[in-house]
Amino acid sequence: MQFSITTDATPEHPAPLDVPVPVRWTDLDAYGHVNNAAMVRLLEEARIAAFWRPAPDQLALGAQRPPAALPVSGAGTEDTDIATVIASQRIEYVRQLGHRRDGVVVRLWLSRIGGASLTADYLVLTRDDPEGRAPYARARTVMVLVDAETGSPVRLEQEARESLRAFTGEPLTFRD
Repeated sequence: MQFSITTDATPEHPAPLDVPVPVRWTDLDAYGHVNNAAMVRLLEEARIAAFWRPAPDQLALGAQRPPAALPVSGAGTEDTDIATVIASQRIEYVRQLGHRRDGVVVRLWLSRIGGASLTADYLVLTRDDPEGRAPYARARTVMVLVDAETGSPVRLEQEARESLRAFTGEPLTFRD
């Protein structure tokens, strides 16, 4: 499976990121479709691939550089005192997703860039529906940048804010 992230984004012409994510056999529940908790993992995998920079030694070994790296720390990343926490997450399951050996494509974009927070919106698609006419799920995650020691919010620096603008788009509408 090819794991390259695709986008045509520029700061002048924002576009979403299309991140291929494998669907594992263990993601299925007793009904044969992707379990709701596994859907959270699919979104997380896409978010990490899109925004978290690998450590230099991992890049040297062929790890993919994300198109929109956040200035945050984490397992195996560069040294920084900034972390992210998930403030909220919403998933709307549109239709059942069974096991797919070709995986899924998680289309994600930033629907809001706040002072210390980012809101990512997602559509879970398959390669046979690149226009996203029949998504399996739509979702939203609000991430807050925090000082890793104190847990206090940390404002997103202007340089990072500018690079992230290339991946902005309209917020999703959810059923209520």
